[in-house]
Amino acid sequence: GGAGGLYSVLFANCVPGSEASYSLSLTMMNPGNVFTSAGDVPLAHCYAVVACLFFAALAAWVREIRFNAEGVMKIHYLMGLLVLVKAVSVGVQAVKTHFTTLTGEAAVWARATYVMAFMKGTLMFGVILLIGSGWSFIKPFLNKRDKRILMVVLPLQVVVNTAMVVVEETPPGTLGWLTWRDILHFFDIVCCCAILFPIVWSISYLKESSIADGKSQRSLAKLKLFREFYILVFCYVYFTRIVVYLVRATMPCRFSWVSKTTSEAATLAFFLISGYKFRPRQNNPYLKVDEEDQEGTELYEANETPPSAP
Repeated sequence: GGAGGLYSVLFANCVPGSEASYSLSLTMMNPGNVFTSAGDVPLAHCYAVVACLFFAALAAWVREIRFNAEGVMKIHYLMGLLVLVKAVSVGVQAVKTHFTTLTGEAAVWARATYVMAFMKGTLMFGVILLIGSGWSFIKPFLNKRDKRILMVVLPLQVVVNTAMVVVEETPPGTLGWLTWRDILHFFDIVCCCAILFPIVWSISYLKESSIADGKSQRSLAKLKLFREFYILVFCYVYFTRIVVYLVRATMPCRFSWVSKTTSEAATLAFFLISGYKFRPRQNNPYLKVDEEDQEGTELYEANETPPSAP
């Protein structure tokens, strides 16, 4: 019958140089035999709705690929695989949250979330890096600089993404919990900023190309597309890594579900907008690598600098 709020059980040994040990069995629940925080109760339903929306987006993407087969590139299949993994990941999170609410534990589903976090982190950052580098859209290969970014950012992001899931499942009172949370959050932001570099390089290359070929309509269209993608990625990173973090820190405990749901909704919006801009289209004049582009990008690969105007 206590007042509503976020309750924690802490133990502190205040005698320097001494040791203490104890065994504690504690069961905490909300009214109605609910084993999760009151602010997390709506999460299972929120995750379930978001998972259904991701599956609907996947169905729409498969339809796009089927009816626009001539405009399909390899990156489009990776984008579809990413949506599938993300949909399954959110679905697993919904089931885990549901069983945690009912029973207080969901060890099997927790391990499944670790696996899905690994797969989602690898695919999401990989796809963003490949799109940003212009693979399939500007050039049919990755240059050495793009490969170096992939080799550094992908493993780091996979480790950070998986570790963040583990830290979130660890009690906050664990030794070093706050330190590790802040370190992982920092490296997550660093990885997100690093994926912007290939987009900037692609924009620079397209700008030089549009000048070299007399500002052709196709080059200008590609340039506009990648500028928009840069803004989109920047807004997504800023919102999910900074705004959501601030919302989580300032919202009352009974609304803790808002930040997590908002983050998933932002990811869904990012997927939808990116998919719309880079969707497969037959005879698309600016999402096609022709012989002239390939020759230019081969020169770009050799020099690793955008071609200058004659």
